[in-house]
Amino acid sequence: MGSSDENNTRYTLLHRALDMKDDKAWAELVTHYRRFILYVLGELQVNASDREDLCQQVLISLMEDLPNYDRERGRFRSWLSGVIRNKAVMFFRSQSRYQKRLENARQKALLEGDEHSSDVDEYIEQEWVAYIGTQAMERVRDAFEGRAVEVFEMGLDGVSAGDIAEKTGLTISTVYSLRKRVKKRLSEEIYELKAELEP
Repeated sequence: MGSSDENNTRYTLLHRALDMKDDKAWAELVTHYRRFILYVLGELQVNASDREDLCQQVLISLMEDLPNYDRERGRFRSWLSGVIRNKAVMFFRSQSRYQKRLENARQKALLEGDEHSSDVDEYIEQEWVAYIGTQAMERVRDAFEGRAVEVFEMGLDGVSAGDIAEKTGLTISTVYSLRKRVKKRLSEEIYELKAELEP
């Protein structure tokens, strides 16, 4: 990880953005959220040609509504899920005028009301957790040289320490040490990303 100043900057990223004065903080937030929102919209089967426009609508709502977010009323991920879901609902309702039926189960759930939309919220929540993990792993890859990340990922794939040692030419004790170091760093990066992106 970086210096304490960098860590403090990361931790206060969302709060600086909330001041509506820090353009750099907003730009960083938009970069993170845009990738996630586009991914979710793709999973919801929004047409590729419409995805970018809808993503922009979500980001505009995010920037306009974020100052009104109240941490005491619920988790940020749930609030973010609601913003994405509401925009998707409006989009699918407008599209349904031109379609006789919707075949995608998630689209149907969005349009059938609160009873089913909680399933979509849960799905978005799961995707957010996966997204944070993926972004954290990208940071970890940038932080390590050599075979450390390869050893860690082989372990995630169920390869035993002995087999990893044999395949890489490392000692078993080195394999365990590398896996431990990468796992620790991954946990730290996940913590920092959550601090950046979740108030």
